[in-house]
Amino acid sequence: MTAPPASRTGPGPGIPPPTSRTPFRYVALALGVTAFTAGVPTPLYAIYEARYGFASGTLAEIFGAYTLGVLLTTFFVAPLSDRIGRKPVLYVGLGLTAAAGVAFLLAGGAAGLALARVVSGLAVGASTSTATASMAGLEPRGDQHHVARVSVAANFGGVATGILVSGLLAQYGPAPTETVYLVVVAVSALALALVARTPETVVVDPHRRIRVQRLVVPAAVRRPFWVAAGALAACYSIYGLFGALAPTFLAAQIGVTNRAEGAAIVAVLFGLAAIVQLGLGEVRDRRALLDGLPLILGGLVALVLALPLGSLPLLLAGAAVMGLGIGFAYMGSVTLIDRVAPDDQRGELLAAFFVVGYLALAVPTIGLGLAADRVGLERSAVVFGAALGLFVAGLELATGRTPTPPGGGGRPRDRP
Repeated sequence: MTAPPASRTGPGPGIPPPTSRTPFRYVALALGVTAFTAGVPTPLYAIYEARYGFASGTLAEIFGAYTLGVLLTTFFVAPLSDRIGRKPVLYVGLGLTAAAGVAFLLAGGAAGLALARVVSGLAVGASTSTATASMAGLEPRGDQHHVARVSVAANFGGVATGILVSGLLAQYGPAPTETVYLVVVAVSALALALVARTPETVVVDPHRRIRVQRLVVPAAVRRPFWVAAGALAACYSIYGLFGALAPTFLAAQIGVTNRAEGAAIVAVLFGLAAIVQLGLGEVRDRRALLDGLPLILGGLVALVLALPLGSLPLLLAGAAVMGLGIGFAYMGSVTLIDRVAPDDQRGELLAAFFVVGYLALAVPTIGLGLAADRVGLERSAVVFGAALGLFVAGLELATGRTPTPPGGGGRPRDRP
């Protein structure tokens, strides 16, 4: 879904520093387009479920296939940008984004949908970290915290926009499972054309050695690492719940059958998370976690109560509160990791951090879908929400007992 923080360095040696933010914005838009495509299927899953006759467990497995694609390209394709340049890898990522739209367009059943989700994951894995690194070299003031905020906002905002546009077209447009993917292909082509107008930010070195990123958590930072990774896992678990199964829950438990309305409710969560990045980005590190985790907990309480009561206002309030909480908690976890990571092991630590997040995106979602087939949607979602709430409450206590890392206290590590 989202990318690691950008490199602290600007453009490569011998490359003049940028003087305009226009190329930076072009790459941010391209990043948003990839996230847009990842959000598009959410309002359509209920249609697929009814059309092809598969159960909630299968639907969750289709959604979880995305994680496989993300991890494959994150570890094997994205590192190539240091050797062949950022732009070629972005071209690959945007090509895969368009290919994901075509794969969904042609999917004729569960296997085809799972393949399309893998391709969408491949696109995200190739694009997100590469785009963020490119933005780091294109930021005229060298403000790397601004880079991180915009990249996260582009991801959350792109997902929210994809969900909303897809829901509107599914409800009011022709061919609900086809039209939106033509939009995906069109905006991918536009983003590719814009990226082509941006300068390269690294010196291409075909002899540079590329290796698969290792997973390392140094002993000295294990406590803040697990606090940050736990917060990321909570955010991604909620993303899995809302991204895969929320439309089904809304229709079955709340009675929201209008696809545009259901999409708007889900988009609220991601949209508010994006707004937090841009409007409240000065709250960081441990402080952001201490602010965000109680909001997530409050939203989960509202969710657990809303489903058995069938209360749409309560569910909407819970989604909004969780969106705010995710915005704070995600930024807090990323900036905490950025602050404690040793310079010589930063890549390995970030890789471990995001592996935890993507596993939390897939595994609980698949488990929830399988449980829904056995004990029903309402009961499984209530148990999921309650268990995640207990985890978040424990994480809040652990965060409060974790000392602020050196240079912490919510102050930015990088200044313009």
